[in-house]
Amino acid sequence: MKQEKLLRETQFVSFILIGLAIIAFAIIIFQLVWRVEKPENFGVVGDAIGGIMNPIVAIAAALLTFMAFYIQKLANDELKDQFLQQKKDEHEDFIFKNFKDRIQLLINEVNTFNISFHNGTLISGTNLLNEQNAKKYNFIGIQAINLFLVEYFNLKEMRRTKGESTLLIEESYHAILLNINNLITAFYNIHIAVEQATLEADFKAELIELLSYTYYSKFNYFFEYLRKQHLHLKINGQIDYIYKHYEAITKQQSTN
Repeated sequence: MKQEKLLRETQFVSFILIGLAIIAFAIIIFQLVWRVEKPENFGVVGDAIGGIMNPIVAIAAALLTFMAFYIQKLANDELKDQFLQQKKDEHEDFIFKNFKDRIQLLINEVNTFNISFHNGTLISGTNLLNEQNAKKYNFIGIQAINLFLVEYFNLKEMRRTKGESTLLIEESYHAILLNINNLITAFYNIHIAVEQATLEADFKAELIELLSYTYYSKFNYFFEYLRKQHLHLKINGQIDYIYKHYEAITKQQSTN
């Protein structure tokens, strides 16, 4: 790395300058200790050596000081990178858990979906509850959604053949259909968000697997059924996108 090369070069130059300073110091000591007769110009020699070596020592000290500060900067940068990586990991973990919670919530919404039939028909208003002896049947989960959709569109078709153009908006099961549409939109939005999310491979693979389980165990049947019906253009587009996505995966798995 460039930083390591710079540190090595700075350290090498500093050692050379320090070595020169030591040699000069040794020359002065030699003049003082080992020579009995001191030269007349000894002071001039010392001043000359000192004048030459002082800048060298100062430069070496400056280089060593620079190296110390630079090492501290590198350490600070490493701590900063570790902190940023930790924040990134925490953010990815938060996004992963958020996606997972949303999918689990959607699964729970499907599992707790319930519908009641009274006297063999969907309850569209309280006036149908007047007959006390009529049997009431409760269904829950994916079975309730499937039964409701079949009965809803059968009833709609039956009224159309009788010349009644549409179901009455006052009838309560319109709100039930809206709830199912909301489940479809929620699943579509989560699916798109997971596709576009920048997560670690393990996180994304787990979410994709969970979405796949949710589709095949909760949405597969009534998505296929709803594709045959005339729904709102937006809902139709969402259903087609998800259906074709998993249809392509199924075909790919069958050919492998």
